[in-house]
Amino acid sequence: MRAATAAEAGTRSELFLCLARAFLAPATPTHAEAMRCALADDLEELAAQLRLPVSGPLARLRAEAERLAGPDGWLPVYSALFLVPPVAARINAGWYLDGALDGGSVRDMEAAYLHCGLERDAGFRDLSDHVATQLEFVAWLYAGEAAALAAAAAAPPVSPGMFLHAYPRRWAAPLRADLAHAAGDCELPANPYLPLAEVLECAVLHCAEAPPVDAAAERRRHAIEGARAKRALRGITEEDLAGMRRKLAARGLDTGHLPRTVEAVREQLQAVSHHA
Repeated sequence: MRAATAAEAGTRSELFLCLARAFLAPATPTHAEAMRCALADDLEELAAQLRLPVSGPLARLRAEAERLAGPDGWLPVYSALFLVPPVAARINAGWYLDGALDGGSVRDMEAAYLHCGLERDAGFRDLSDHVATQLEFVAWLYAGEAAALAAAAAAPPVSPGMFLHAYPRRWAAPLRADLAHAAGDCELPANPYLPLAEVLECAVLHCAEAPPVDAAAERRRHAIEGARAKRALRGITEEDLAGMRRKLAARGLDTGHLPRTVEAVREQLQAVSHHA
């Protein structure tokens, strides 16, 4: 769903940037403390502005965060879920799309980034399909959309809603499901990333936008499907057989293998059916 105003696009940008940072490894005490003390409040404020129904996941996020009271509590959980083999969930979300690491979806995402003039930060040591990378890109796109709506300027060449539809919309549910499964299988002191994934999935579904339908192509597709259905119902006719013979003869090909009548066709089909 496209943002209606510059303010709404700006709020979406802040929300996806907040989520992007939440799915980075909390490698410093400052990052972990911000996750524990401020993340749920920030998400609640932004979600309220967008009318996202995430009160349940945010309550669970607060409860899980409280169980990770120390500044060193977040990184071991993040590592256990996303980094230590066999990983419980994929932080490189292209795996959910391609069934493999560094698949074709990664190339497509990189092409979208480059189309907007964005290049990999030299300090970022992961693939371009990292959850945080995709969400930060969406935040950047919404910031550009907000600026365009405010100043009647050109929007970024990639639609944030369509990027969400093409990629995060397809991996958000599998990621959430893996994190839910991990909650029962992994011996974790807490799992704040499950309610985070629930908030993320809700935000993605709210903002994702399907590309416009090519009406002419759809009409052609329906016409072809209709013609095929009519032909299937009608069955083969003497006229069809004659047409096949003409086309084969015009190309200098033998027609002797074709049945002479429609009745002969039916007999051959019955024979094959009985043999099967």
